[in-house]
Amino acid sequence: MDKSPLSWEDAQTFLAVIEHSSFSAAARSLGVGQPTISRRIKNLEQMLSEQLFIRGKHGAEPTDAAHHLKTAAEQMAKWAAEFGRLALHGENDVSGLVKIAAPPGVSVEQLAPFAYMLQSQEPSIRLEILSSVDHVDLTRGIADIALRAQAPKEPELFCLHEVVSEQGVYASKQYAETLHQPCRWTDLDWISWSGKYRDVPPRPMLEKIIPDFTPVFSSDDYLVQKAALSCGVGGMILSKPLGFEKSDLVKIDVGIELPARKFYVVCAKSMRQVPRVKAVAEHLVRALSS
Repeated sequence: MDKSPLSWEDAQTFLAVIEHSSFSAAARSLGVGQPTISRRIKNLEQMLSEQLFIRGKHGAEPTDAAHHLKTAAEQMAKWAAEFGRLALHGENDVSGLVKIAAPPGVSVEQLAPFAYMLQSQEPSIRLEILSSVDHVDLTRGIADIALRAQAPKEPELFCLHEVVSEQGVYASKQYAETLHQPCRWTDLDWISWSGKYRDVPPRPMLEKIIPDFTPVFSSDDYLVQKAALSCGVGGMILSKPLGFEKSDLVKIDVGIELPARKFYVVCAKSMRQVPRVKAVAEHLVRALSS
């Protein structure tokens, strides 16, 4: 009996499971039900005569056969994304959905205020912000634009702009009133990252500066950290937000100016001239440069 060729839907489902290590998380990422994911993987395993995942209490663990297929599936995803991008080159309207991927801090401090600014300038464009510490692969069309801490090395990507953002130590006005400024680093109660994100900046820098660094409050969620900051729990190192004059936070004097932080506005080369993406990118660069 002849075997059917693998489809893009097969590869997309397989990649979602291997990247999320979970059938349910893969289903959420693709916007389908978990039974659909289970059925597709079962059919794929029957087609290949190979078991691809071992399901247990810790999720779906890929087998050797799955690892062997991963590179080919990723390449298939890139081809599918490129096909979609080329098809969009015929668009003329500056309207529709634009997805921007960025780290949580940048998403909250820079992109949320930018979304408000963009509404009056491009009312026909809708933004979707993919806020994650984890890397998002633009070559696969997961997002249209990304803000990254590192310049792109992939030949398919283009750096639209290098942003230099001021950094400082910030706290609520209530907490700042309890400090004698300028203050030492050890005088502050620090709020920082925890769990699998312990290595996310600025925590590594704080661990170098402060002996036996122990945050007074930590979380693996940036918004939880920011909520604690606003409530007066302690201080955080932040990039200066867009529209900072409207913030309820104040800058704390620690005796030195922190080095500026660089990040990069990145886009797939084949998406640069798509009207809606081009418009958002131009507005974003202007906003971040002002």
